[in-house]
Amino acid sequence: MKKLLLYSSICCLVTAAGLTVNAETPSLVKQQAKTQIAFATAQPQVELLEAGNEPRQELRFRPQANAKQTSTMTLQMDTDVSMAGQTMPKVDLPPITVAIDTVVTKVEPNGNIHFKSSYSNVDVMNSSSLPPQVLEAMRSQMKKMVGTSGSFIIDNRGQIQTAKFATSQKSDANLKQFSEQMSTSFDQMSSPLPQEAIGIGAKWRVTTTPSLLGMSVQQTITYELVNLKDNIATLNMWFEQHANPQKLTLPGIPNGATVTLKSLESKGDGRLMMQLDRPFPLRANLIANSKNEMSIQQAGKAGEAIRNGKFYMRLNLLSK
Repeated sequence: MKKLLLYSSICCLVTAAGLTVNAETPSLVKQQAKTQIAFATAQPQVELLEAGNEPRQELRFRPQANAKQTSTMTLQMDTDVSMAGQTMPKVDLPPITVAIDTVVTKVEPNGNIHFKSSYSNVDVMNSSSLPPQVLEAMRSQMKKMVGTSGSFIIDNRGQIQTAKFATSQKSDANLKQFSEQMSTSFDQMSSPLPQEAIGIGAKWRVTTTPSLLGMSVQQTITYELVNLKDNIATLNMWFEQHANPQKLTLPGIPNGATVTLKSLESKGDGRLMMQLDRPFPLRANLIANSKNEMSIQQAGKAGEAIRNGKFYMRLNLLSK
């Protein structure tokens, strides 16, 4: 559950930030009523690699109804992009901070957990590397995410059973599309705890095939339990992503243009501290590197432009 929420937030923020910085002005659209999206779940593959040392126990989430948390997530990204062999000006994106409020609304006798989570604040820190108008455009666009919320039911291993997303009334078409994308892939990115009893040193692997922004991705995350004390589990994690060549459907692409992903490779690692009676991580630190290559075919023009991108991301989360 906790890794799932964290990862989904990353996807939404990375995409929204990237598109906003590349825009000259923020998109302006007529406000609409909140959009709700519901979806069914798919089961990821969980493989226990090592059971770990004795004593062992089955790790399960057991929060109480009305348990609350406020989490602050800080996301820092850097990008290097070249188009048709020409290096584009480097953009050092300012850190983005997100306040996330989470409350457990119900716990069923079978262990299923109902909870709600929402973005109560989103902000972009000041930056000397961006023109003030670009910074303000980015801040204005990201602020529209405030009010985006989700209602979820998970089992006590963290596997999503049902989920609904509701976007903010201020969200424009791009951010609504991001939320729709999140909703369709949310269950695919879940990282449940093992079924088996485990101890310190246990390792397990979670394999999924999420669809991220129109890309079909093969994803593998390996977890290691390094500490378990006072109902707090500390995990090391390593992840890899790979995508085969495929056509893409992305927001903001001009009519008639064709975008083809040629390759995508991502790797990263991090550490999570999870309190098993709380709905969100106590602490999380994640570093990721990604590179991709795309071809862009403009309507009515011969040939294609090759776009290469390298991305570096650092994420920190602290809850209270």
